[in-house]
Amino acid sequence: MTRTVFLIIYNLIRISLMRIRHGKRYEVHWLQRTSPGAHISLSGNGRVTIGRNAEFSSGCDFQVHGEGQLSIGGTTYFNRYCMISAHGKVNVGEHCLFGPGVKIFDNNHKFGPNGVSTDLSIGEIHIGDRCWIASDAIILKGAQIGDGCVIGAGCVIDHEVPAGSIVRLQQSQTVTKIETIR
Repeated sequence: MTRTVFLIIYNLIRISLMRIRHGKRYEVHWLQRTSPGAHISLSGNGRVTIGRNAEFSSGCDFQVHGEGQLSIGGTTYFNRYCMISAHGKVNVGEHCLFGPGVKIFDNNHKFGPNGVSTDLSIGEIHIGDRCWIASDAIILKGAQIGDGCVIGAGCVIDHEVPAGSIVRLQQSQTVTKIETIR
């Protein structure tokens, strides 16, 4: 009971301070469960919207940069050490479950003959309602995951996944694609 009261007070103070600092760019329901070990940062003119009763475990790190937008639906759970980097737009539906170590990036560094650049290629990500994203999955820009999907552990998604789909790696499958950049 003492831990629950502490978390309620902690979250009320955290949400109040973020609302004072960021105003209407930080729209978060008062009822949520965010571990003191979770981190949500908002820089530039970005926007964060989080629904009722969302839960973020210890080690979660959500960053919204520049004009980025992050929207997380109600009753969505992020397990330990999940990360979101939003420079464009990341939209997560309601009643979703994320396993430990899931990474979501709507951006990547540009790469050319001179190597990796600090310039970013920015896109969007949409994850529908009632999805389960298993441990260590990586969701990249361009991902459009329909409602009710299951994304298996270790999968990398950067494309459309139709509603109701199950995506998993074959146990014996190793795929390597090598591209030459000129």
